[in-house]
Amino acid sequence: MIDMHTHVLFGVDDGAKTIDDSLDLIKEEVNKGVSKIILTPHFKKKYGETNVEKINENFKVLKEIVSEVNLNVDLFLGSEVYLDYNYYDTLWKGPIITLAGSDYVLIEFSMTDIPKNIPEICYEANLKGFIPVIAHVERYDTLYDNTQLIIDILNEGAHFQINASTIVNKEEKESSKFVNYLLKNELISFVASDVHNRDSRAFYLDKAYSVVNKICSHSYAEKIFKENQEKVIMNKYFDSPKLEIKKGFMSKLFNKKLS
Repeated sequence: MIDMHTHVLFGVDDGAKTIDDSLDLIKEEVNKGVSKIILTPHFKKKYGETNVEKINENFKVLKEIVSEVNLNVDLFLGSEVYLDYNYYDTLWKGPIITLAGSDYVLIEFSMTDIPKNIPEICYEANLKGFIPVIAHVERYDTLYDNTQLIIDILNEGAHFQINASTIVNKEEKESSKFVNYLLKNELISFVASDVHNRDSRAFYLDKAYSVVNKICSHSYAEKIFKENQEKVIMNKYFDSPKLEIKKGFMSKLFNKKLS
């Protein structure tokens, strides 16, 4: 498997704090069958919270140490770019750390003030030459009852990523229904851990793979846990999924608020 959304780079965000923290998390990923990891620290340059130089320096140090201790894993650098209504400056001014140096960029929005113009943001990202990947899409409840918005976002070439923990843990009824809907309609391009530490947002990638392999198919599990991630690393373009409005239960479910 390939984990393309992680916070295991030490000392740069709310994830790993020390080199030892980073190594512990990476060892756990390797033990669970992960061969490649993209490190995606939070990127909030507009708010002065991101030090690109420090991110690059710490990544270089971590790669060297991982090599020295002979961990069988390849590390790549990326970031999780925060976008809000004032997204223009972030997209168009200054460098952005894309996923493994590709055209793909992992983006997140505020969970309390979600922009209404996500398709427009994706369009602007395309103009800049980026392929948007929307991180942990299951968190944005504005999508739960808005099939047309899902269609519009995907039609702008965006991809959806969900966190492995939401596939395994079913505590949140609405988000769990939404995740099942996305999976069964094959609208997800990536599953990732979004791992921060051993306690909060821990590692569930292996368990999530087993669930998808069972409820969907082996080929789809391979695609969203490994094959699509490999295309990102190789900077190969692939089409975003498309949603067809179908008559019946699932269509009715997502044309009204989930209950």
